Amino acid sequence: MPIPDEKVEEVRTAADLVEVAEDYVQLKQSGSRYMGLCPFHNEDTPSFSVDPDQNLYYCFGCQKGGDVFKFVQEIEGVGFLEGVRILAERYGIPLPEEEADPEAANERESILHALRFAARFFYRRLTQSDRGRPALDYLRERGFSPTTIKQFGLGFAPNEWDALLTAAEEEQIDPETLEKAGLVIERDDGSGYYDRYRGRIVFPIFSHIGKVLAFAGRILDPDDERDQPKYINSPETEVYRKKEVLYGLHQAKRSIRQTDEVLLVEGYTDVISLSQAGVENVVASSGTALTEQQVGVLNRYATRAVLLYDADEAGERATMRGLERVLAEGMGAYAVELPAGSDPDDYVQEHGGGAFAECVAEHRQDLPSFAYQRARRNGELETPEDRVEVQRAIIDSMARIPDPNLRREYVARTSEVTGVPDSDLFRMLEEAREQIERRAQNRREREQRRQAQGKPAEASATEAPTSSGRGGPQTSAPKSEAPDPSSTPSAEPLPEERVLLRLMLENGSRMVGFVLGHMALDEFTEGPPRALARTLAEMYDDGAVEPKRILNGECGESLQQLGASVMMNEHEASAHWAEKEDISVPHLNDRPYEAAESAMKFLKLDRVKEAIEAVRERMYQATQQGGDDRVQRLQQRVMSLQELQKSVKQGNFLDE
Repeated sequence: MPIPDEKVEEVRTAADLVEVAEDYVQLKQSGSRYMGLCPFHNEDTPSFSVDPDQNLYYCFGCQKGGDVFKFVQEIEGVGFLEGVRILAERYGIPLPEEEADPEAANERESILHALRFAARFFYRRLTQSDRGRPALDYLRERGFSPTTIKQFGLGFAPNEWDALLTAAEEEQIDPETLEKAGLVIERDDGSGYYDRYRGRIVFPIFSHIGKVLAFAGRILDPDDERDQPKYINSPETEVYRKKEVLYGLHQAKRSIRQTDEVLLVEGYTDVISLSQAGVENVVASSGTALTEQQVGVLNRYATRAVLLYDADEAGERATMRGLERVLAEGMGAYAVELPAGSDPDDYVQEHGGGAFAECVAEHRQDLPSFAYQRARRNGELETPEDRVEVQRAIIDSMARIPDPNLRREYVARTSEVTGVPDSDLFRMLEEAREQIERRAQNRREREQRRQAQGKPAEASATEAPTSSGRGGPQTSAPKSEAPDPSSTPSAEPLPEERVLLRLMLENGSRMVGFVLGHMALDEFTEGPPRALARTLAEMYDDGAVEPKRILNGECGESLQQLGASVMMNEHEASAHWAEKEDISVPHLNDRPYEAAESAMKFLKLDRVKEAIEAVRERMYQATQQGGDDRVQRLQQRVMSLQELQKSVKQGNFLDE
């Protein structure tokens, strides 16, 4: 059902866009704003800007912008209502009980709705039903408190074939959606569906912002382990990509930021036990080896990662690969081996969180130490050839580090560990870097050839205005003489247009009346700039100029993005404009109406210049064709426009 407007506003007020955006991109304060690499496109120089005062974002590279709801919609690929729900969950704002919408906005949102329902269903069966009592007792015996159970959303799936299926159908969630969410399985004979999770303790897997994406189910009855796997996991779905998700990140991210370090463990219960014991900066890789995508996510929150591993060959290999991936992302990487026979859950249950933290601090190893000790244990340092091979393998790992200063420090550390002069190791490093560059160049060339063979044509469209200009005093070049704006590659507003649009958005009705009382709508660039001016004019005519509706997206995505762009943009009438045209240029915040007058002069002068250039082009064509009478008429038209140019510079249009 629709979310009440007052609830939407409550969520909007509570949501901190800087905090939300930092879940996806590292932001650094720059003056009153925050800058970072844009999460919507690839770039090397930060062009993504967040204004905490206005709670707006804008990317100067890809031109995406808007408010906190728009950001969540864009980054998560959901609709407006789902974006509100995500933020409401994050900030603990209760919303009215949801009802399934038979015409859900899209498949993704219907899947997320089904997963939310399932998480509540499992939690209530664990905490509020007699059938869940054995599971609840088991968790309490493991030392998990009610607070921890609630924090991680633990649940219980009844040992029935259709408990969830029946409950979901009562809430009008169809079986096909449950199957797409990974919650039910179709019967072999096609006669229906049955629950995936039965008789299991359920661990919800959340996204970093608290959306339920999937589940893991642990068998409860030890006797059942003989013919069933101990854990079963959700399959990959439209919303769940195992390689991109880290278990416990939603609960751990604040602590990770505070400590600037993340601990990586293997199991769900490891995460929960450590978190309850006060070691909160811990996540697990969701039953997979640590992936490049997961490391990329962690790099948003911390500069160091510590991998806790099993002391067997498989565990050591996985740890080595994990250390290499972490270093390749530019993070510090360390490994810790717990005492034999202990996993993090057991250790912290027996010794406590403080002792665990001391153990991690005392026994952490960097990659050179870890790799060399591993080679020694495995008998790989017996011959000169073996030792060189191990040295080369370590240096190959160092070569993947993007920061040259960090590479230098790790080479020096490798020299300490191996006893090899760093000059020899630096030669190895140069060879390894050259090989990496060659492979990268080959990949780029293959990609260029692929694009050249079948590059899709790009098309662009702009919103065309649907009505004529607003009435009132105006001085604009005739449309027949101005260049056709729709023929230009884009509908980017001129700098002075940005100033005028920003002034109208910031100052409301009086400024809108002032500007549009002296400007014709067709003097604004065709497309979103003119559409935004028209929208403000219509609001003015209706007696209520509400810029918030534009910035909230109520008036369309293109106007929201343009509104965010001009509000975030640093454009003011610059000093060189004043030198060029001899026009006073006050700052926007100092004297807004004088700033508007200056910007209007510049915009009108630009339009007159465009008209003069268009007439001169027609004069040239007429001269080539020998049309003397036509040339004379056009010369008179140029003179008339030049007189108009002088009048605009003098500001005569302001007196009309």
